[in-house]
Amino acid sequence: MSLDPFVDASDPAVVDVGHLLYRSLLKLDSTGYPEDDLAASWSVSANGLVYTVVLRPNLEWSDGSTITAGDVVATERFAVSAQASDADLASALLAVKVSASGSTITFTLPSPRSSFAATLTEMPILPLGNLNASALTAAETYPTVPLPTSGPYDVQSAAALAIVLQANPHATAPPNIKTYELRLFVRFSDASYAFSQGSIDALLASTPEELSTLMHVKGAQAESMTTPAFVDMMFNERVPALAGSVVRHAIGIAINRSAIVAGALDNRGGVIQTGPFSGGIPWVGPSAIEAISPTVATSVLQANGWVPGPNGVRHNGSTQLAFSLAVPDINPLPVVAHEVATQLAAIGVQVTVTTVDPESFLNGTLDSGHFQLAIDAWNPVPDPDVSAFWRSNAEPPHGYNVSGGTPDAFLDAALDMLAESPARAIRIQAAGQVAALVADDAPAVFLYTPKVSMVFRAPAPVAPMPSVGPESSRYADIASWQLP
Repeated sequence: MSLDPFVDASDPAVVDVGHLLYRSLLKLDSTGYPEDDLAASWSVSANGLVYTVVLRPNLEWSDGSTITAGDVVATERFAVSAQASDADLASALLAVKVSASGSTITFTLPSPRSSFAATLTEMPILPLGNLNASALTAAETYPTVPLPTSGPYDVQSAAALAIVLQANPHATAPPNIKTYELRLFVRFSDASYAFSQGSIDALLASTPEELSTLMHVKGAQAESMTTPAFVDMMFNERVPALAGSVVRHAIGIAINRSAIVAGALDNRGGVIQTGPFSGGIPWVGPSAIEAISPTVATSVLQANGWVPGPNGVRHNGSTQLAFSLAVPDINPLPVVAHEVATQLAAIGVQVTVTTVDPESFLNGTLDSGHFQLAIDAWNPVPDPDVSAFWRSNAEPPHGYNVSGGTPDAFLDAALDMLAESPARAIRIQAAGQVAALVADDAPAVFLYTPKVSMVFRAPAPVAPMPSVGPESSRYADIASWQLP
């Protein structure tokens, strides 16, 4: 397995190990807002184009050598190279100019982008600054060979199915638990069996089904974290019955998110989300209170000419409120889709759930517009900039606005303010405007924010997880974990 977090970055295990071994310039605080990590300070110019980061003094790699600004510059160059495989990070760094002077690193962006600070939380810094050309080539060619690390651990040994980590003697915060063995499994069923038999002490659960399986083990205890991801149901406004906002709003107030979280997610896999911002980014402000009223939804539809037919499905002339709901075949999304279908049947809206191969869902279903209703999970950078989803010019292939709705200049302006302003207070204000305008336009119904959990066997260690963060953040506090 790659020990370089930029090589084979699509493998969750590579990302996990990378965050145990390497720190970034910035990390997320308890509200999901970027704060110093390797950095002593960071600032943004008034025009939002220049990010200036100053490294902490006396930082060392696990071999005792100094962490330098040159390492940061070399890491950024590697992240955008052909050898690196994190396409999202490379895209975020595209056309960014990086320079260093002493312990100061300057990032100059081609245009203002407030989410860049969050991008820096997802760029682990590697010890590449002092490598000559041949050594750099070797590091790129053989990512299974460990390099010096900056995190709480370095690599003691690495095999095909197990990696042993030992405490980094030069870590800023020495870990309480000195050694970990990470065992790699191809299938969750194999890992859960090993957990039930006591041969492993902890296991990640990324779906409610996985968490439920693990919690049936006697004495199992879980720590959970709310992610910056979100799950929504999108409307294709090119469909005649969905072209007007009346039906979309009625569907929105008929859906009971709390029931979805309690039922389809078994009260384990998420928290309700009522607006465009994930519950994993609380600094941007609270979501609106869930408004559920199937009775009001029924009255609105009836008043606008949508009357029940003989089969109970509402129609207006020859147009029926009968839709297909496309969903990728990834748990728990199909279960969520069937719960939505059941809820909407109560107001006379017929929904037929169709599962789609996850590999073809984005391009073949969403981008092509071959859907009427669609549910998907999105995992963007941990920042409230949602321009890629709702700006009018963010249609595929330039973004993920697949609704086909009428452009909204006011929403575009609010999205631009949220995406470009370097001021936190202004971004919070813009987020409120975005939430209100998206609620008016109703291009989607936001359902829930996913959670991930780490499940421990009894006696469980004291192993706190951050309350919010991307999946890799579950190890953010690992230095403070303690054996029981």
